[in-house]
Amino acid sequence: MRSSVAMVLIGMLVSSVSASSIEFSSLFIDLTDIGDARAKATWSEEILSITETGLGWNGEPASSQEGWMQTLPLALGLSWRPPYSVSVRVSVDHEFLPDKGQGATPCPGMVYARYSPDMEHWSAWQALAVEGSERGRFQGELRVPDSERERYSRLLSEYSRLDVPWKSDEHAAVLWIIGREPDFFSRQLPFIGYVQFTYDADFHAGLRIKSFAAEIVYTIGGIHTPPEDPDTYLNRNSEPWSFR
Repeated sequence: MRSSVAMVLIGMLVSSVSASSIEFSSLFIDLTDIGDARAKATWSEEILSITETGLGWNGEPASSQEGWMQTLPLALGLSWRPPYSVSVRVSVDHEFLPDKGQGATPCPGMVYARYSPDMEHWSAWQALAVEGSERGRFQGELRVPDSERERYSRLLSEYSRLDVPWKSDEHAAVLWIIGREPDFFSRQLPFIGYVQFTYDADFHAGLRIKSFAAEIVYTIGGIHTPPEDPDTYLNRNSEPWSFR
């Protein structure tokens, strides 16, 4: 009897693996290239325009207008498992046109970030901190509270006890959850499938934003049960989260 129990336990340990990996995602927007900019961001077009010198507007050197730029959502994680916390660093490269002069020292602006599991339901915007004394450098962390993840974790555990091809496939688990509770994400945001950034600033005339760059670092970890069919792995680790 004891040997049978031991064999079951050994089988469970062999079939489940606890591991973690550090993953990186990045976003670079060339704001001197209208095509690249439109593919990755939107901005207050009634005020700002993009030229070969960057994002900004023309006017008297001492004048300024409030404007914004917002990135399109960026998918994170793996296709089968999203992260629950991410560290972000943002760099906004700006400079004055030589023929405009500075007029007044501009505010470096503010960068805000938010996250979503499905690109429809979003967290509140969170301000990133200015990094050191460098202008245009920001950093921060987006983290899902444990209380927000509690029920989702219980549902994942319930899904893993079903007869399914891959017990650790959270994309499939989310489809199962939404099938039972279509409004699930309207009540909780239990993981970070996508991030989005907004840059707000007083745009001084002659000031042009050349580029916007974001680096995101996060850990993918936890108990992982391999799929019954090894071919299921194909391309699943090379694609980010995609549920919508």
